[in-house]
Amino acid sequence: MKKVAVVVCPNIRNFGSVLQSYATQKAVTKLGYDNEYIKYRKTKKTAYKYLIQLLIPSIMAERWSFFKRKLFQRKNREFISRRNKAFDEFVDRYMTASPKYTGYDELKKAAGRYSMAVLGSDQVWNPINSGSDFYTLNWLNADTKRVAYAPSFGVSHVPALLRRSYKGFLEKFDHISVREIRGQKIVRQLTGKEVPVVCDPTLLFTADEWDDVLPKEPVAEGKYIFCYFLGNRDEPRKCVLELAKKTGLPIVMMPFFGEISEYDNKLGAKFVDNPDPSHFVSAIRNAEYVCTDSYHGTVFSIIYRKKVLVFRRHSAESSKNTFSRLESLLSIADMKDRIVNDVWEDRFISSEINYDEVTANIEKLRKFSWNYLSEALRS
Repeated sequence: MKKVAVVVCPNIRNFGSVLQSYATQKAVTKLGYDNEYIKYRKTKKTAYKYLIQLLIPSIMAERWSFFKRKLFQRKNREFISRRNKAFDEFVDRYMTASPKYTGYDELKKAAGRYSMAVLGSDQVWNPINSGSDFYTLNWLNADTKRVAYAPSFGVSHVPALLRRSYKGFLEKFDHISVREIRGQKIVRQLTGKEVPVVCDPTLLFTADEWDDVLPKEPVAEGKYIFCYFLGNRDEPRKCVLELAKKTGLPIVMMPFFGEISEYDNKLGAKFVDNPDPSHFVSAIRNAEYVCTDSYHGTVFSIIYRKKVLVFRRHSAESSKNTFSRLESLLSIADMKDRIVNDVWEDRFISSEINYDEVTANIEKLRKFSWNYLSEALRS
C-alpha cells in the first residue's frame, strides 16, 4: 500500500525547522495516515536550477548571508559538528524517514511510492529555496494528491522572474493553506484562489503533548531569563540586560550560529552546550521570562504561557524585515503589546498576560486548523 510523503525540512538544523517538521509528521500520523518524511539530498547536478537567482538581487543578498554563515561554521567545525549530531539524533529518535534519495532523478523515480504528499510549514516557499525544486512538489507524479499545510513564503512578494514558475506549481496543489496573511495575499495574486490561514504545525499540539519530547534533565535550575535571538542587533540585548538588572534573574542563552553578535558575550549568560530541539523546548518551558526575535521562540512561549518579550530581528526600516509573520501570530493571540520596539519599558515586568484569553484565541485557530488538515487529507 502506498504511503503519504511528508515533505518538510528536518535537515535544516535550527530549532524551528526541526520542531515544525516533527509536528507536521506527528499530525499526519495522529490523523491515521501511514507516512514518512522524504529524506532527500540534492547534488551538484541540479545546480543549474539556481542560475535564475543570479538575476534577483534580494535572493543574492540572502545567498551572501548564507555564505558568511558557512564560513563561520567552517571556522568552528568541531563545535558545529557536535551540534549537528545532536540535531540529527533528535530527528532519528522522533521521526520516520523514507529511504535516502540522492539527486533529483532518484527523487522522481521514488515518486510512485506515494499516493499523497503533505508539504509542511516553515519558509519552504521562500524564493531562496526555489532552485532546489523540492518544495514545489514538481518531482511528484501528475496524479499524486498535493496538500500544503501552513507553508510560508518568508517575503512580502515573489520576485517577478519567479512568478510564472510559482503560479505553475501552486496550481497543481489540491489543497493550499498558509501560515500568514501575507502568504494568503501572494497565493491570491498568483492563482486567484482564496486559501485559509492555519496555525503553524507546532501550535497544533498542547503543552502536555510537547512534554513528550523533553530531555531527562532541564537545561538550567531555578528561575531564569531565556534568550534566543536570530538577529545580531545590539538593542534587544540591551533590553535583556535591563530585564536582568530589574529582576535579578540570570540569563540562559542558546546562540544562533548564523548572525553572530559580539554583544552576547556582554550578557554574562549561561550558554547551553550542544542543545538539540528538545533542549530548546525545555529551556522555554522552565523559564520565567523569554526574550526572542524567533517565530518558534514566540510560539513555544505562548504554548507554555510564558512572560515573553518579542523583538524585531531586523530594524523596521530594513529591506530584510521579516516581522510580518510574528505580527500575524501576535495579532491572532491578541498579544501585540508584547512587542519591544528596542526601548525598555517597565510594563514588561509589571503587566500580566491574560493567558486564559490568549489560549482561547489559539484554541479556536487550532481547532480550525485540525479540521482543515483532516478534511484536506480525506477529501
